[in-house]
Amino acid sequence: MRKILILGRSAQVYSLAKYLSSRSEVFVYPGNSVINEFTTTVKIENYSSAGIAEFVKNNEISITIPVDIEFATKELANIFEENKLQLFAPALNASSFFNDKIGIKKLLYKLHIPIPRFASFDKASAAYDYIKSAKFPIIIKSKLKESAAICVNEKIAKAVIDDLVFKNETILIEEFIYGKTFSIYFISDGYKALPLGTALNYNFSLDGDGGVLTNGLGALSPFYKLTDAGIDYLTTSAANSFIEYFEQQGTPFIGIFGFECILTDDERLIITNSKYFLSDTDAPGLLALLDIDLVKVINDCLEGLFADMYDYIPQKDCNALSLVISAKHDGDIIEGVKNLAEDTILTMYPLEKNKYLEYETVKGKNVILTTLAGTIARARETLYTEVKELNFKSITYRKDIGAILAENRGLV
Repeated sequence: MRKILILGRSAQVYSLAKYLSSRSEVFVYPGNSVINEFTTTVKIENYSSAGIAEFVKNNEISITIPVDIEFATKELANIFEENKLQLFAPALNASSFFNDKIGIKKLLYKLHIPIPRFASFDKASAAYDYIKSAKFPIIIKSKLKESAAICVNEKIAKAVIDDLVFKNETILIEEFIYGKTFSIYFISDGYKALPLGTALNYNFSLDGDGGVLTNGLGALSPFYKLTDAGIDYLTTSAANSFIEYFEQQGTPFIGIFGFECILTDDERLIITNSKYFLSDTDAPGLLALLDIDLVKVINDCLEGLFADMYDYIPQKDCNALSLVISAKHDGDIIEGVKNLAEDTILTMYPLEKNKYLEYETVKGKNVILTTLAGTIARARETLYTEVKELNFKSITYRKDIGAILAENRGLV
C-alpha cells in the first residue's frame, strides 16, 4: 500500500486524509486526536523541513503533500529535491505568493486576465483620497489576511481603513461586482493544467447573503451555471497562462490551485483571487465527485506522465452539497455524530477530544456535512435532514445552502 504524508491542520487536510485513507496508508503532520481516528499523526520536533524529509526517508513515504500553505515553503522544496523525494507542491515559496492578494492581482492583470479594478495603499490619507471618487459599494481587504469588508458608503470605508492602518496592514480596495461567487480548481504538473471541479460558494454569514463576508459557510458542486465554454475559457486563458508564467520563471507550479471568480449578471467571468490547494468548504464535495484515482494522477504529475496521459479529469454525474456548522462558544459537547448516515461525509475542523473521548466545540467553524445526490433538491433535502442529527448548545449554520432560486449576490 502506498504511503502518503499530508502536511497541515485544516479541514481540507481532514478531507484529503479521509479521502486517501481508503486506498493508501496516510500520515498527517501535525494532526490531532480527531484526524488520528483514521490516519497516523506524526511528531516532528521544531517543525523543521529537514525533520520532515528525514521522516519521509526513514518511513519510505511515496508522496508528501503540503496542503496548508505554511508548509509549502521553498526550503522544503529544495530539501526534497536534494534528497530525490516526491513533493507535490510548487517549486517556489507558495506560502508568501498565495497570501499576497495584491501580488496575485498584479500578476493576473499582467497576464490580461479579467479582474476587478483595484488599488493598494500603505497610508490612510491616500486611501481616503481614493474613496472620495469611488463608486460604492466597494470591498476593502488586508493584503495578507482573509478579512474583507463590503463598504456601502465613505463613512464605513474610512472606519475599515483606520482599522487596517492601526494594525499596520497594507490596504487593498477593489470594486464590488454583482453576480454569483464560485471557485474553479485545477491540477498541474508544471506545464499543463486540467480542471478538477467547480463550486458555488456561500460566503456571507447570514441566510440570503447578509452579514459579514467569511471564507465559506457552504458550497454546491458543480456550479450549475458555469458552462463547458466557461470552463474552457478559464482553463486556457487563466489557468494555463498562470502555469506558463511560472514555467518561464524557472519555477514550475506543480500542485493543485484554484481561482475565486464571479459570474456576472451579463455572463462575464471575473477572477477575484487565487487559492492554494482546495478551500476547507469546497474540499469534501470536490473530492467526493472525482471519478479517478487522485493519487495516481498526482504520481503521474511528479513522474512527468501527466501531460501525455490526461486530457480531462473524470467526475461523477451527481451533485455535492456542503454545509459548515459553527459554534458560538467553546466547550460544548457535540452529540449525534454516530447517528449520521453512512454515505454522509463528515469533515471536522481541528478539534480535540476531551478526556471522556467526546468531541468539544471551539468557537467558530467545527464541522462540515456533505451529501451527494443526482439532483440538487435531493442533496439539499438529505443535508438538512442529516444536520438535525447533530446537537450542541450553541450550534449555528446557514439554512439556505442549495436554495438556488434565491438571489445570490456574493463576492469573496
